[in-house]
Amino acid sequence: MEVFDNTFESPVEEVSEDWIDYNGHMNVAYYTFAFDRAIDFFLETILRIGPTHVKNENQGPYSLQANYHYLQELKVGDRFSTRIFIIDADKKRIHLALEMISSSNRGKVAICETVLINVDLKLRKSTEYPEWAQKKIFKYKNACDGLALPKEIGKPITLKK
Repeated sequence: MEVFDNTFESPVEEVSEDWIDYNGHMNVAYYTFAFDRAIDFFLETILRIGPTHVKNENQGPYSLQANYHYLQELKVGDRFSTRIFIIDADKKRIHLALEMISSSNRGKVAICETVLINVDLKLRKSTEYPEWAQKKIFKYKNACDGLALPKEIGKPITLKK
């Protein structure tokens, strides 16, 4: 039986010069890019429903919604990794929390909250994950139960008053 002791943490990435915007820090599009790469790696290596599964089974994850919180700047050469939690799941959907962590001080750099849905790529309609995948998803979710999630998760977008 597969047991998850901790949440997944992606391999370390380094901010490249072409990720930098005119403000001198990582552009928001590259935060999304980095979070997306971490999700793909997580789906492939941990849940086994990533690119290989998509190719073999002709079904894969679509993003339904995402919310980002930018907490610190990243500049050229800064290194980071991403922790991933499953907050909730059902037979078709996965609610993820992602925490981008600075390699230099282990501080939170950015938070992403997203909901993915499994889609049959021939029909272009949602479909349940295979039973073996559902078991993996729920095992990982159970391993995340009780862990301290980033405080930004579930917060609406608004101006502070």
